[in-house]
Amino acid sequence: MSIQETERTARSVEERNKKTIRRVFDAFVNQGDFSVVDEIYSPHMIDHQPLPGAPEGLEGVRYTIAGLREGFPDLHVTIEDMSAHGDHVVIHNTWRGTHLGDFLGAPPTGQAIEFTGVVVWRLLADGLIAERWGIGVESNMLAVLGLRRLAPAARNGARAAARRTVTSAGALLPLPPGAAGAWHALQAELAGARLRAYEASRRRAGILQESFALQPLGGQDVLVHRIEARDPQGAARRLAASADPFDSWLRQEAAAVLGTDPWTHLAASAAPAGHTWMSVTSELTTAG
Repeated sequence: MSIQETERTARSVEERNKKTIRRVFDAFVNQGDFSVVDEIYSPHMIDHQPLPGAPEGLEGVRYTIAGLREGFPDLHVTIEDMSAHGDHVVIHNTWRGTHLGDFLGAPPTGQAIEFTGVVVWRLLADGLIAERWGIGVESNMLAVLGLRRLAPAARNGARAAARRTVTSAGALLPLPPGAAGAWHALQAELAGARLRAYEASRRRAGILQESFALQPLGGQDVLVHRIEARDPQGAARRLAASADPFDSWLRQEAAAVLGTDPWTHLAASAAPAGHTWMSVTSELTTAG
């Protein structure tokens, strides 16, 4: 095959992949046509940012979109920009809807929302969708709804000044085999019935934002635990030592799932506050 033929083939595959991703939004997300799931997704599809509590595979895909459409019956996503790179497609999109149904344990507010995000997709050689990564989608949506699991930041000029003093620290926490379901269940509880207690806890500790991202690394699932605060280690120490009933409950629940207390490990880090990462096992390579 000549270079020109190879390039034409690559362009053809990329255009096919872009057409598939357009169907995700035009038919599935915006119109609620769940029949397309079996047509365009691989049976082993991995969504790296599903709704809390979503099962794995195609059922998880259906669960996430059904949950979004239940909370926002008029949900509509506009693709602002799309590019294809080999077997990956990247889109910039705008999400709009009205909070008319229950969503992550929050009753309907009637609030109209609009937020943006970036989504990366990987497709297989047969054109089926294999993986999805949402970048900023979940956090932007929760921020607009006032459900983001972080302490309220200052507004306007005060917010910008505060952010300049914020640093982050985190740890890579290996997830024991078979523990993913229990971890998703705990996250769903924090996003639902215990959301207010969680946010109050983080405000007391001085945390501006905390996240746990489940990622494959070195052949195993790893939780990327990240805290943003003016003093991340100090905030972790306050959580590790807190006698507050919610804090005690969360430490116990997390330790039961992970086999370790994330905040005690982060508090034990001797590194100065900053963009600091640590691993709880020597087998994992820390990120800078």
